[in-house]
Amino acid sequence: MCLVTHYRDFHCGHRWATIAMPCYPGMGFDTCPEFVDGQVKPLPPRLVAQGERCPKCDLGNNYDRNMTRMVTKIRYGFRWGLGPNATDPGCDIACCVM
Repeated sequence: MCLVTHYRDFHCGHRWATIAMPCYPGMGFDTCPEFVDGQVKPLPPRLVAQGERCPKCDLGNNYDRNMTRMVTKIRYGFRWGLGPNATDPGCDIACCVM
């Protein structure tokens, strides 16, 4: 499985994930079988972006999408059912503050 690093830039607030070490040469988000199978993956470690350029703000959305993906939403909670994937029977219970 490819090693993924999750970044957050506190200046602009954007988050992105980058393939830090591919499992084979040329593998990435589009080509690695671990990402295209639709299975739930553990959350990768998150780093504060210090010196890394934000793909959206600093690079103007001009980046390799096989190696970098913008994170649009992070949900926390748990799943009550037969498996962790969206296709498994069950109910998602998201954590929220009222």
